[in-house]
Amino acid sequence: MLATVQRVSKAEVIIEDKTYSSIANGLLVLMCVEDNDTEKTTKEMVNKIINFRMLDGPKGITSKALKDSEEAVLIVSQFTLAAITNKGSKPSFHKAAKPEDAKLLYDKFVSEFKKAFNKVEVGKFGAFMEIALVNKGPVTFNFKT
Repeated sequence: MLATVQRVSKAEVIIEDKTYSSIANGLLVLMCVEDNDTEKTTKEMVNKIINFRMLDGPKGITSKALKDSEEAVLIVSQFTLAAITNKGSKPSFHKAAKPEDAKLLYDKFVSEFKKAFNKVEVGKFGAFMEIALVNKGPVTFNFKT
């Protein structure tokens, strides 16, 4: 499982010219299910993101974890994170999970995140989405389980 997490002052998912979901201060989580992922890797990724100190806290710029904050989270599925880009001039997506498998683990990821954290918004799996965001910092982290 892969995730790119950006600190944002706002983020919005737009589908067919309408706001589908949005958050103010928090994290935009772009996540990708790979072909070898399981429910275990899903739980590990949720745990990693919730406990990783990437927010401003009393001890500086990366001293507070999401679990200890009042920030919000916007989770968006993005299979292109699995792109293989180091050979040739066209991406390969053979490491991404098949859509039906990815959907099950995406739903599990969202469910686990909502169990652990109460301010969660989501994108729409498989939809063509526009993501509008203001990156705060800018601060961006990449995670892999």
